[in-house]
Amino acid sequence: MNKILLVPGLHNSGPDHWQSRWHDHFPHWQRMTGLPWDKPDLRVWSAKLASKLRSRRSRVHLVAHSFGALTAIAAARLQPEKVASIFLVAPADPARFGIADEALAEPLQVSAQLVASRNDPWMSFERAEYWSRQWQVPLFDAGEAGHINAQSGHGDWHQGLNLLGTLYRRGELVVAPVKAASPRPVVLGFR
Repeated sequence: MNKILLVPGLHNSGPDHWQSRWHDHFPHWQRMTGLPWDKPDLRVWSAKLASKLRSRRSRVHLVAHSFGALTAIAAARLQPEKVASIFLVAPADPARFGIADEALAEPLQVSAQLVASRNDPWMSFERAEYWSRQWQVPLFDAGEAGHINAQSGHGDWHQGLNLLGTLYRRGELVVAPVKAASPRPVVLGFR
């Protein structure tokens, strides 16, 4: 089975963030380290993640939040054979970091799921719909969920774990990239 790698966003994910809580609950999951957490430079972040992916023997499932989602997309383009799937949660709008849409606009070549909120201060829902079309990945409408982090009340975020379970199984079964299907809700826990 492929491993899970958590990719936090700007300032890393604090102890109450769902990524940190999931990592505490599933200590065999890995977490990206060594990024300049206060300096969001997509070239630097994606190169470091791509290097980590390159050193792996098997594919990995990337679980990414905010700027980490942009990083995961850019790194997956550099090492697509090393990525089983990408769980893109509340991606930050590339424009907020001076990144041109064209830099990330190509369809993803791996199984993916985009989760977006209708009141996310880092990306409007309309932009999330745009990116869902550009990346050709299904979009899950999380409702009024803020930035889907600890500050918006998503500590353990069980709904996200269920969505990740669906994507994880899809990524384990897919050998070659295929057009993403609509996700079905499922209840799943990891051991």
